[in-house]
Amino acid sequence: MLAGCQSTPNSPPGDPDPAAWQASTLSEQTIARANEAVKVYERCLNTEALASVRHRGDPRVVADQVLRACEQHLEGIRTAYSAEGVPDAVSERYMRKTRSRGAQSLMRFVQAVEAQRAAEEAETQAMQNRKN
Repeated sequence: MLAGCQSTPNSPPGDPDPAAWQASTLSEQTIARANEAVKVYERCLNTEALASVRHRGDPRVVADQVLRACEQHLEGIRTAYSAEGVPDAVSERYMRKTRSRGAQSLMRFVQAVEAQRAAEEAETQAMQNRKN
């Protein structure tokens, strides 16, 4: 009766066969260098975020400033992968993924700080209104 709802395990055109997947051929040193570049990028995001949230402002602007300040640290990924002969499209995709995850985490942090400030200001205002 529900034959139309059954799916077939066919992959979309252009997708590699999942059964043909092979483990990475990157050397351990290349993987370590790329992972170290990611760690450096994340440390930069953390350091810049902590310094930037002291200033009030639109969370999107603050996050954009932090991301721009740390962008050059992503080049370590490209350098590590280029030395191993990884195509630029692959290293770009990995850099984009790393940037995107960092931006998401950064936005959550900056918005949480702004929400906490707003709550504290509202509480202070409520306390002042009670006194008056």
